[in-house]
Amino acid sequence: MKRWLLGLLCACAFSTTAAAHVLDQYLQVAQIALAPGGVRVELRLIPGVQVADRVFALIDADGDGRISPAEEQAYARRVLRDVALEVDGRRAPLALAGIQFPSRREMNEGIGAIRLDLAAEAALGAAGKHQLSFRNDHLPELGVYLANALVPASDAIEITGQQRDALQHGLQVDFRVLSADARAWPRWTGGLLFGLCLALLLTQWKRLWEDSTPRFVRKAERIAAGRTEPEKKFSSR
Repeated sequence: MKRWLLGLLCACAFSTTAAAHVLDQYLQVAQIALAPGGVRVELRLIPGVQVADRVFALIDADGDGRISPAEEQAYARRVLRDVALEVDGRRAPLALAGIQFPSRREMNEGIGAIRLDLAAEAALGAAGKHQLSFRNDHLPELGVYLANALVPASDAIEITGQQRDALQHGLQVDFRVLSADARAWPRWTGGLLFGLCLALLLTQWKRLWEDSTPRFVRKAERIAAGRTEPEKKFSSR
């Protein structure tokens, strides 16, 4: 539930930022997801109204007024050359996992986002402290940058810190990979604490019930349950 709420907040923040970005800038948002098997980077590139024609011309290499699949691939590879990812000081090559381009009309209106999904294989399974570094240097004369690490979907990874440079070209993420024993311990202790709290609540509820219920009502309930013999009345003759 916590991860779902944080993910929702990140999505809302991204939507608000994208809607409010400056018209003469090229907003570039990077969202980084860590998993035991590797790293995924979601890039969202949104040109403002005043720079949309310039960005479109960079993509439309043959100038025919439309963007072909080959031109989409070529531009995506250009962006890929301008970004870099390192894990524990070692380069982790990124590969294109998916691309999506908006229409010319959407770009002209400042609402079109170029979506690039990038993936890198990296061994994040070793228990202990690790560090990831990401940098985006695509079109710095136009670009404004945002970068953030998402809450990991796996409980094996725990983000301990994030640092960005002033322009958010670069993001450094400190994280920790938990051992199997460390992951099992919180679940075991959580179940134990829940059981103890439940037992205390039941005990307290019983005490409150006994204090607030008239004595004759409690006695009648015990008689009905067969725990107490009813008092016998003797009449004198």
